[in-house]
Amino acid sequence: MRSDRRRMEQEQRKLKKNGVYRTIAVIYAILALAFTAMLLWLNVLPAKILYPVVALLIVISLFIVPVMYSKRGKSGRKKGAAVFAVALILLFGVGTYYISETIGFFNSITDIVKAKEDFYLVVKAESQYEEASELKGKTIATSSDTGKTYSEARNKLKDEIDAKYDYIDDASEMIESLLQNKYSAVFISAASYDTMKEGNASIETDTKIIYTISITKESSRKTKHVDVTEEPFNILVSGLDTTGDIGTTSRSDVNMIVTVNPTTHQILLTSIPRDYYVTLSSKNAKDKLTHSGLYGVEETVSTVEDFMGIDINYYVKVNYSTITKLVDAIGGIDIDSPYGFTTHGMSDHYTFKKGQNHLNGSMALAYSRERQSWPDGDLRRNENQQIIIEAIIKKASNSTTILTDYTSILNSIEENLSTDMSQKDIKSLIKMQLKDMPGWTIEKQAIKGESASRMSYALGANTSVVLPDEALIAAAVDKISQVKDAAE
Repeated sequence: MRSDRRRMEQEQRKLKKNGVYRTIAVIYAILALAFTAMLLWLNVLPAKILYPVVALLIVISLFIVPVMYSKRGKSGRKKGAAVFAVALILLFGVGTYYISETIGFFNSITDIVKAKEDFYLVVKAESQYEEASELKGKTIATSSDTGKTYSEARNKLKDEIDAKYDYIDDASEMIESLLQNKYSAVFISAASYDTMKEGNASIETDTKIIYTISITKESSRKTKHVDVTEEPFNILVSGLDTTGDIGTTSRSDVNMIVTVNPTTHQILLTSIPRDYYVTLSSKNAKDKLTHSGLYGVEETVSTVEDFMGIDINYYVKVNYSTITKLVDAIGGIDIDSPYGFTTHGMSDHYTFKKGQNHLNGSMALAYSRERQSWPDGDLRRNENQQIIIEAIIKKASNSTTILTDYTSILNSIEENLSTDMSQKDIKSLIKMQLKDMPGWTIEKQAIKGESASRMSYALGANTSVVLPDEALIAAAVDKISQVKDAAE
């Protein structure tokens, strides 16, 4: 009787163990299939890496699953298979997390962010008006800008408070009329208002914003796709002078053409002064290049295409948050500064020495923004921005950095970067890099010009600009063509 009871207990324990092994086998099989499917769907691994990985998983699975699922398998083999399976389950979990983060990142940055343009209802600082409704039926000064978003914003405000408008061409005149009590309020684009505050600090103290209307704009740009692994292409990097929401419409503080030749592994950085005096593409009016950003990144792209006479295949839109968060995510960057200087006019002041400097995110942003330390401030700032971008490319493309800070890098720029490059193009570039692991040669050039004072379309008044040097533009375009036409 005792032996029968013992035998039954042993059988029950064996059944329980087999149940545990089978459960582990089922979990392993589900996660292995899910991981493999996500790996194939991600499609960034080259064939020489992907096929051996998938083949190895199949071989391992053919050993693990049958052994653990068998009723009559040896206990030792089942234990070994279970230990191996649990380790791989953990690996699949981590791998699936990384893949899902990557997929989410691709979806985020390639989901064309609808540009958001704000418009302010502004009154004098000492005015008794605190809400838009208090101006019902009043005559308000506003811009005669015929742009679609401006018109939509004016109509929206008119519907809300039954406003009446006097249209004024000059934004500066509009604010001046408010300060002279000719109008109770003005309705003006946030971009124009903020731009005028930069030139006249008293505007911020003499006026106040009591209402904001936000208008979203659909992108009308048709991306000029190429085979990014075989054909050279140009990317325009547009850096907004804002933090936070990448969809905010603001001035384009950084304007840099990145020319990539994937067959010769050359990258050329061409910087354009933010104050370059150009013709705005959709306005057919003269203004500083930085003001093109007030009308959306598409305006900046088409304006650069027009005066440079080249095709821009893609754009990448970033802002201050992109730089600070990305540099911090990769553990800082090291630069070789050609000069020493101290930053001015920023909330945080930094001193950089000539030679080697290690920078965190806020230091990198300050280094790239400084312009008051030199007579040719904007031109020198372009060179500093190239130094920062080159350092980021070198650090971020380092295999150790990618492995240790992968998710931090994705999270740092996911909400602070937007591009019209497709997921397919980005994945093709990653696959090419993983396949060949090429070393990239980075060259830099900067277009220059002479300082002057000219009429600004956005401001309706004279402002400091940089007059284009046609010879330097031609030389820069020749260099871009040289890099694009270079053979492997």
